[in-house]
Amino acid sequence: MDSFFSADGLKVFALLVVFIAILLVRHKRQHRLAGDPIVVKDQLERLGGNYTVLSDIVVSAELGMNDVSHVVVSTYGVFVLTIKTEVGKIYGREKDREWHVKKDILYNPLWENRKHVNALEKVIGSVWFIPVVVFTRAVLKDDFGKHVIKLKELIPFIEKHNVPRLSDDKRREILQKLTTAHGGS
Repeated sequence: MDSFFSADGLKVFALLVVFIAILLVRHKRQHRLAGDPIVVKDQLERLGGNYTVLSDIVVSAELGMNDVSHVVVSTYGVFVLTIKTEVGKIYGREKDREWHVKKDILYNPLWENRKHVNALEKVIGSVWFIPVVVFTRAVLKDDFGKHVIKLKELIPFIEKHNVPRLSDDKRREILQKLTTAHGGS
């Protein structure tokens, strides 16, 4: 009777070890890359022609400037994205002032997103805003509400908003105001 440690058994075992090592390296690399802002922009570019993506929009606010990660202008509204790249398990609730990740405190990013919406509203007026906080690497352990999502949920989140809210003229007006406020980039 052949033992597992025969030549064929060792080959199978070695292949299995190599396969597992490759999976671990790929997972670690993808996890590291998810912290790169380009990853979110790449996801957004999959949306197609009905959506216009503007990144790194800087608008003035009452207490300085706000840097909005991404704004997506569509017939269905203006999506205001706040991107979070924290690593670890996030604990908290939608209305809590502070959320927790590892031993650190994370101030509620929904509040940060609300400040971004308020600043954008001063530039483009009152329109149908859809706030969203996107965690690219964290594990969400509590119920943070419907506007806090993981990166893999971003495209489905945007696409589920499919009721037209803005005319083409209004979209053009919004884009003009945002590019003017942002210095034409």
